[in-house]
Amino acid sequence: MAQSKSTVPASVPRRELAQILTDLREASGLTLKEIADQVGVDHGHLSRVHRALRGISEELLGKLLDLPYAHVATEEERTRAFELLRADLAEEDPYKRHSTLLTPTQYGGYLKFERGASSLRAYELALISGLLQTEEYATAVIEAMRPDLSKKGVATLVEIRMQRQERLMGGGKAFHVVIDEAALRRPVVSAEPMRRQLRRLVEVAEHPFVSVRFLPMNTGCHAGLYGSFMIMGFPEPTPRVVWVEGLAESTYFAKQDHVERYATAFDSLWQRAVPLAADHDFVEKVIKELPT
Repeated sequence: MAQSKSTVPASVPRRELAQILTDLREASGLTLKEIADQVGVDHGHLSRVHRALRGISEELLGKLLDLPYAHVATEEERTRAFELLRADLAEEDPYKRHSTLLTPTQYGGYLKFERGASSLRAYELALISGLLQTEEYATAVIEAMRPDLSKKGVATLVEIRMQRQERLMGGGKAFHVVIDEAALRRPVVSAEPMRRQLRRLVEVAEHPFVSVRFLPMNTGCHAGLYGSFMIMGFPEPTPRVVWVEGLAESTYFAKQDHVERYATAFDSLWQRAVPLAADHDFVEKVIKELPT
């Protein structure tokens, strides 16, 4: 699946269905054009379906699964394909009413991925992860990074961030994050709110599905210096994606050679980082160094 930049990503069910159809086509040795001719649709239309850039009708899915090349699919896989189609059609965006706030940075696309992800792995270079921020810290971050927003807009994004945290802490989704020491020391808020934020990190590090590590400043140069990123895993066979935020727009990478480079970088950072749960003394040291 190709890299995408400004487009809003497809739902997780649509991506999984596209992967199933792609796997069947590749196993058959047929070209997309040959398959398109057999089912009587435009080649470009079918290409977009296989890349999850557009949905598919139940009628067309039935035709594709009835082709001779698709007979290698098990009855369970065929049933799963139709379940995914119905899930894609039924999926609702809980943040649709906030599209004006989310669209400028493609944040709505990120939220769609995060909701469907089964695992999250993040590296944070400059800030504490949004999924671990206190309300005070999140407010300061959003105010500084989205100066275009009204107070109401900032409050809405903070509320969305807190809701995401509740879902993370209440579910079984694994979240592994490496936070650079620089982020722990950056005075995003005044001393007392910063203490509360750092203590929040210590608390969260005890959560059974959350693993937090910090990367000491003396680590030296590493691949994470390119910037923060999030790797999101999904139920098989949907492939992983990487999300990278930018000032003007955000980008997600779905080409697996690109994703693998980020995964390799994360694994290296994870090995070099120190588990926060095993070294609360370091955070306490940072807290004590804050001005009184």
